Amino acid sequence: MPSRSVDIAHQSATRELRRRIGRLRRRIDGRLHATERQARRLTSWRTYLRGYPLHATVAAFGVGLALAAGLSAKTLARKIGVTLVRRATNDAWRQLRRELIAMFERVLAEFVGGKNVGDDAGAEHERA
Repeated sequence: MPSRSVDIAHQSATRELRRRIGRLRRRIDGRLHATERQARRLTSWRTYLRGYPLHATVAAFGVGLALAAGLSAKTLARKIGVTLVRRATNDAWRQLRRELIAMFERVLAEFVGGKNVGDDAGAEHERA
């Protein structure tokens, strides 16, 4: 028959394991929500309109100029409008690409440099 001290030690270890699992779940949940918010922000057109107001204005002007010129590809106004749209969108894409790369590097540095979610569980598993 097992002694009472073994049962208490087992219950204590079980409680500690459940606490660690709960902390890991909350940490994962927080990171998931943060990632969802970031994804929503990055896919919202309002973000880019606020972040790149000059590019958005130039692109809108270019689209308006191109549409006002009609469908004829020979119209000077259409060529100017299409050129404005291309330049505005290319500049915006370059800046967006830089921001995405910087964000990815920050996330990568957090996981590589900091403590990863799986580190606690892996260290505990190795000790057992």
